[in-house]
Amino acid sequence: MLCRPKTVMRRAIVVAVAATTLVAGTAATGGAATTIPLVLAQSTAFSILGRSCGGIQERVFATGFDATTGYPIGDVYMQTRCGGSGRGGGYHTTTYSAWAAATWDLTGALVAESRLASAPTVDPTFTAFDAYGNEVSNVSNTASLLLVDGFVPPPRVTGLSVNIGPTSGGTAVTISGTGFDTGDTVSFGAEPAAAVVVNSSTSITAQTPAMSAGTIDVVVTNAGGTSATSAADQFTFAAAPTVTGLDPSSGPTTGGTSVTITGTNFTGATAVAFGDVAVAFTVDSDTSITATSAGTTDPPGDAADVTVTTPGGTSAKSLADRFTYTATAPNIVVAPSSGPSRTRVVVSGDNFQPGELVRVTYLTGLTAPHPRTVALCHATADAIGSFTCHGRIPGLAAAGALGDHAIIATGA
Repeated sequence: MLCRPKTVMRRAIVVAVAATTLVAGTAATGGAATTIPLVLAQSTAFSILGRSCGGIQERVFATGFDATTGYPIGDVYMQTRCGGSGRGGGYHTTTYSAWAAATWDLTGALVAESRLASAPTVDPTFTAFDAYGNEVSNVSNTASLLLVDGFVPPPRVTGLSVNIGPTSGGTAVTISGTGFDTGDTVSFGAEPAAAVVVNSSTSITAQTPAMSAGTIDVVVTNAGGTSATSAADQFTFAAAPTVTGLDPSSGPTTGGTSVTITGTNFTGATAVAFGDVAVAFTVDSDTSITATSAGTTDPPGDAADVTVTTPGGTSAKSLADRFTYTATAPNIVVAPSSGPSRTRVVVSGDNFQPGELVRVTYLTGLTAPHPRTVALCHATADAIGSFTCHGRIPGLAAAGALGDHAIIATGA
């Protein structure tokens, strides 16, 4: 056990898990150190115990400084009692308890905890110092961290609000952590961030710089040092997608054509659009997407750029992404579709030009001097290009030999 140097000035942070809220102590007269009890969130303590029915009682014992991180470590005993009414008004309680190993950073914030399989051996009078002269000690089942006067804890990054963005930069990222202060700098890999704003001791907002595609660590630096890297600080710069081909590259103005889009960097695609219209799609691979073409009110022959959007941006427009709209072939339905001569039929059709005069004709199969065609009916296509008219199949004398005969509809 190390002895505490008499010449070192310190301020205290108590690493105590004795309640479920953060409580700041009051500085005593004469400049005594400020004591800050630190706690496990109630939900965390209950999750370790596996019960959430009563209050939590805890005792914490420091065991030293972690050899890798330099953070204070300790063991925490937790206990809760659960009770209930029994038959006949009887009442009993069940006590649940557990030990957990815990790590705090040098600001006193909890870093990690894990349940222990058995009770550890603890020293209620333990004291130890790190290389800077910071001290951990146990007093009355409370572990205290005393920092050397003037010591600045290095920052710690615990999370990013956004972990992917385009290589062009400009993504606003909120960095969560501890030990942040005015004047801190932020770097994405080796590149400094733009527009850094320290919101609080636990939050910084920074803007990504332009960088090559890849995954890097986001680090914060202050007078105490630079944050250690971890999986929690990683940000991915994604290259923008490109569209290099469409198959097929044309389809009817009504839409509904299944189109295979080829290109690059499609993984994580969030949108596919034909012109300004977003469509349904499936990402088949990093180089292939299947999408369904949108309909259009533009005339046949017009084309739309097919674009793909990912966290890396939206594909640039080019001749390779042009989807050309074609006219939809008109079609008709005859009811009934067969029968003897002089049968009355209803002919309906669609995909004609709105307002177009449509003439329906019966083909007899005869040659001159016999009539090759006989008019059945006519109608004007409505606003969406559809029509309906009624007619009668000609008699056998006009219809020629028995067999199949055609009915056609011709627009103006």
